[in-house]
Amino acid sequence: MTDQTPSDEHVLNEVDTYGPAYMKIAERLGGYDSTSEDAAAMVRLLGLAPGTTVVDAGCGFGRYCAALQEQGMEATGIDISPAAIAEAEKRSPGPRYLVADLTQPLPAGVGPFDVIVNLYSSFGYGATEAEDMEMLRAFRRLVKSGGKIVMQLSDLERSRFRLRTDEGVVVRDTNGVIETLDVDFSTGRLHVRYELDGDVVHSRIRMYEKEDLQRMLEEVGFTGISLHGDFDGAPKRPEDRLVIVGTAA
Repeated sequence: MTDQTPSDEHVLNEVDTYGPAYMKIAERLGGYDSTSEDAAAMVRLLGLAPGTTVVDAGCGFGRYCAALQEQGMEATGIDISPAAIAEAEKRSPGPRYLVADLTQPLPAGVGPFDVIVNLYSSFGYGATEAEDMEMLRAFRRLVKSGGKIVMQLSDLERSRFRLRTDEGVVVRDTNGVIETLDVDFSTGRLHVRYELDGDVVHSRIRMYEKEDLQRMLEEVGFTGISLHGDFDGAPKRPEDRLVIVGTAA
C-alpha cells in the first residue's frame, strides 16, 4: 500500500504525487477519456496552425502533449515529477519532455513558446497564494508576446456545485475509487484522498473564484482574458471546469 503525505512545507503535494498510482485512479474516474477531442477543440478555438510551438506546463504522462502533436503542433511537456516524465516518455512518445521546476531558470533553448497550456487542475499547488502567483509569472515568461495561454481547472464555483455544501467532508465511491473530499471554502483549499486497489493518494490544491483567476492573469501580463465552460468556447456553467484563454502582452 502507498500512502502519500506532503513533507515539504513549500508545496502542497509530494513531487511525485501525480505519478503512476494517481494516473491509474484518474483513468478509472474517466478523467482522460476526452483528451483527443479536447485537444482538437482547443486547436480550433485558438485557430492554431500546424507547427505552432506549444508547451504543456504540468504535463503528467504526456497525454495532452501527444494529442497536440497529432494535431500538428510542436509539443513540449514539462513536469516537476520525474515519475510523471518517465511515464510520458514510455506512454506518450513523440513530444519533447523535460523534468523541471517552472519557477526556476530553464535550460537554454527551452522556450519561449507560441502557446502554453496548463490543464486538468494543474495549478494551485503553491504553499501560499504568493507562490501560485509566482507560477503564473513563470507561465508568462514561457510565452512569446502575442502568444496564448489556456488553463483548465476546477474553480470554487464548481466545487460548490459538486459538493452542494459549504463545509464538511464528502465521501463517495466512483467506479471503485473511494474519494474523500474536504474543502475549506474560506481559504479555497481542497484535500482529496483517493483509494483504489490498496493505493492511497492525497491531492491538495488551492482553488480560486474565476474572477480572481482573471485578475491574477492580468496582473502577470496576460490580456483579453475569456472564460469558458469547455474547449469549444461554451459559456461557463457551475458544473463545468473553467477554461481560461488569454494573450501575452
